[in-house]
Amino acid sequence: MTDLSSRYGTRSRPQWFWPAVAAVGIILGITFAAWVGFQDKPVTARVWAYDVKDDHQVTVTLDVIRPDPLAVRCTVYAQAEDHSIVGEKTVDVPASDQEETRVTIPVETERRAVTGVLRTCAEQS
Repeated sequence: MTDLSSRYGTRSRPQWFWPAVAAVGIILGITFAAWVGFQDKPVTARVWAYDVKDDHQVTVTLDVIRPDPLAVRCTVYAQAEDHSIVGEKTVDVPASDQEETRVTIPVETERRAVTGVLRTCAEQS
């Protein structure tokens, strides 16, 4: 049996290699944490409730959270039992001093829906 290291030789890394790799990793981690920490808080929203009124209407109630008094545009949709989208509506939520605002959105549907879903909520441009 042949010893491969005697045949091809060995390569050794300098002693500073792994500490340098660790230092670069730590610097990248701290940089990423600082970048995330200084980002502006985005507008967030969540479905608080939905109510299937009848075969052609669903109401979706959202909690819209925004750190600044920004005007926001939200889009919701209604979904049928087979997961197809049967209605959709976009509404503008005016700027407000309140950080959290509750908005109820009526959505007309083409047939009976079983749920209301939030698609997006973002600052108006």
